[in-house]
Amino acid sequence: MTPCAQEFSRDSRWKYCCKKGACPQCGQGVEQRQRYCGAGGKSLSVRVENSEIQSQAHRFARALDDAGVGRRASVAVLLPNVPEFVYCLRGATWSGRTFTPVNWHLSADDIAYVVGNCEPSALVIHADFSEQAEALAANVSPNARFAVGGTIPGFRSFDEVATFSGDDLDKPLAGTLMLYTSGTTGKPKGVKTDVPDDGPPPCLASRMGSAMLSAYLPDDTEGIHLVVAPLYHAGPSTYSEGAALLGSDVIIMEQWDPEEFLRIVESERVTSTFMVPTHFVRLLQLPEETRSKYDTRSLKLVTHGAAPVSPDVKRRMIEWLGPVLFEFYGGTEGGGVSIDSHTWLAHPGSVGRPRPGLVIHILDEAGQPLPAGEAGDVYFANDGGRFEYKDDPEKTASAYRGDLYTLGDIGYLDDEGFLYLRDRKADTIITGGVNVYPAQIESVLLEHPSVRDCCVVGLLDEEWGERVLAVIEPHDQNASQDPIREALKALCLKRLGSQQRPREYVFATSLPRTETGKLPHRKVRDVYRARALENHGA
Repeated sequence: MTPCAQEFSRDSRWKYCCKKGACPQCGQGVEQRQRYCGAGGKSLSVRVENSEIQSQAHRFARALDDAGVGRRASVAVLLPNVPEFVYCLRGATWSGRTFTPVNWHLSADDIAYVVGNCEPSALVIHADFSEQAEALAANVSPNARFAVGGTIPGFRSFDEVATFSGDDLDKPLAGTLMLYTSGTTGKPKGVKTDVPDDGPPPCLASRMGSAMLSAYLPDDTEGIHLVVAPLYHAGPSTYSEGAALLGSDVIIMEQWDPEEFLRIVESERVTSTFMVPTHFVRLLQLPEETRSKYDTRSLKLVTHGAAPVSPDVKRRMIEWLGPVLFEFYGGTEGGGVSIDSHTWLAHPGSVGRPRPGLVIHILDEAGQPLPAGEAGDVYFANDGGRFEYKDDPEKTASAYRGDLYTLGDIGYLDDEGFLYLRDRKADTIITGGVNVYPAQIESVLLEHPSVRDCCVVGLLDEEWGERVLAVIEPHDQNASQDPIREALKALCLKRLGSQQRPREYVFATSLPRTETGKLPHRKVRDVYRARALENHGA
């Protein structure tokens, strides 16, 4: 590829610019697949043409065949938002393999756990994570290790994939995804669905993504799909793949920048995207003169989910962009509740009604059904197969009541069958669409000699959904709090992923552990949420 003459020092990962044609910074003609910079070099993106996704996927599938990776084997990727992610997803799931994307925001220990637990026969890692690569690939054949974005000792360059044919596969076979989701016990859990049959691709998740988009996009829409969130999440990967299956080109933002998002929407005439509420808040925080100077009328569908959204924030987004917001509620395990903008305005706060074939049950603690308007555990019954959490039969059993399953939420149905969510049944915190496990954070904080006990909870946050709060019971109640707080920040910076680190630290004289040693997180959380509301109103 021809490098752009313009230098960008923000991130060495991105050495090139631009979309097809000439670079907007230096004017030099470049190849269509090269990265390009946004206004002022804020955020870098890449546009991947639809035909390229399919041909590169075929090449990757053949590279796996050549490396001896079986047709029902597992393929794990540790990749940022780069085109190779899209190629690997399509290539693995069109050749009968199981595709597992790894959340690179996790701690090093959790990344190692996920890679080991999914038992990959092939591993694709970006050079940014080269320090972990050797240990992660210990059980993977050198022929099935691929390095993206640079050199990793013991890995083949992903560029070698280009030597294989991009023609249609002789015997395409639908694979599946195994994504890792939350649990209050600490370690991420792999969600295993029924083993796919011997049918043709695409896989079930990809089909669902394309079905959702086709149902809510106007028939005459020529699609350009924009990825703004990490592709290792189910939503961004499912909807980008679904859009590509409908013929869309895909533009991938390497990292989120609100004004750059608006610039890309206007310049590329983007028609669809998947977002989380944090994106909405950041966009609304832009000055009015900034928002108003960009033309967003090409947007026909903004799908959002993964975290609760403030009704006020959602209403303002609809007023700005028009009735293009489409919300869904579900999880890797299943579900399928959704609501469009017009319906939401008539039922503000609802996450919608279930798709055909899915039935919602609201049950009390004894498993008995509750009437409309009364909150209880949200359970689903569907026409699909059962799931299981890999290597965790106890957690699998806890998710089911007979054939009904739950995602661990509390909510209620109104008289028209619309679902309203009240709370998470488990202690898991959802911040920016990411599940955070209090037990993991607490175990790190308790290692510090100044900490006698601690409790980690989520405070309501308009931007992030929830923000992580650490309540600390120090050994010495007379000790200065500031040095302890700074020491804990340093410890968490070293030991925890960015989304796990507490945003706030408060100190308490004692924490209400029960006689059996259990810590009632909800009780602690409610106290500090009430205090936050009082302070906000003061």
